[in-house]
Amino acid sequence: MKTLAQDIGHLMEVKSVSTEQYLAKMDGGVYVHFEDVPEEYRLDIELGRDRTGTYDYVGMLQRRKDWVVEPLKELQPYSYRAFQEAVGPLLLGVVLIKNLIRPEDPPLVRPIMFFDATGRMIEVFPTFLGGSYEDGHDTVRGTLQSLPAALARSWLWRTNGWRMPSEPFQGPLINRRLVCHPMQGWASIEDVLKTYDPKRWKWMMNTILKRFPDAVVTHYHPDDGSPSEWTQMRCFLDTRPPGVSGPVGDQFFVFDEHRDQTVYHIHRGDIDNIRILRDPADAIDRYCAHTLRRHPGEFDFSPWSEPL
Repeated sequence: MKTLAQDIGHLMEVKSVSTEQYLAKMDGGVYVHFEDVPEEYRLDIELGRDRTGTYDYVGMLQRRKDWVVEPLKELQPYSYRAFQEAVGPLLLGVVLIKNLIRPEDPPLVRPIMFFDATGRMIEVFPTFLGGSYEDGHDTVRGTLQSLPAALARSWLWRTNGWRMPSEPFQGPLINRRLVCHPMQGWASIEDVLKTYDPKRWKWMMNTILKRFPDAVVTHYHPDDGSPSEWTQMRCFLDTRPPGVSGPVGDQFFVFDEHRDQTVYHIHRGDIDNIRILRDPADAIDRYCAHTLRRHPGEFDFSPWSEPL
């Protein structure tokens, strides 16, 4: 019988959304130009997924694919070429959701920004209006500065993150297979360990803390001095498909309050042998190109991964 690790290549295919699947689910249509969106959907799209108007779906769609991927050109050249050769135009999909509270009302309109990459859906999150890293906005604690600059200033320069979803419309905190933005939820090391083994994660966390005592830090409230704990070892890229648990694939971490831009690597859940990713910009660039081009099997990070 195949193990999960052996079968991960197959899972990457079956757990990703095909063109046929997203076209069937996006019953409000798929659009290249905002002017083509029916009038009855436009206000909801302008308000965005969070209904506040802070996410700039319209602005991103109007700037189009070349603007979104242009920061990759110098910093992530393999991925940039993959976008040019294997990825279609920037698309806006509309999913209509029945209003369960008031069924007689019109359906809820939910926008999704994405690309078709060799027959598979690649989702990209727009930033707040005027609130991108390019505009000078980082997260609350300056988290993006903990990433290697070539990643932060390419994949996350004009976006709020990327993923390859397992459903056409998926919750924003389910982030797998591409570079995630902290605003969309970098998973804590505890949360990752729980996916390896929910019964043994506390034991594994103690192992992590012996190696990295500052994986969890204490902050004190400036007003009353009350303490609170924060896990700063966080995962910005998990190569497993959404919904796949267990010690498989590769997970990459940074300490979000550090500025040394070191990337830590856990391969197939081996927490006793946490590694460092040498030249992470090149490794992740080649991995993302592999994913965008839909090459078969797992990407091999071993040429860049070295013992801690």
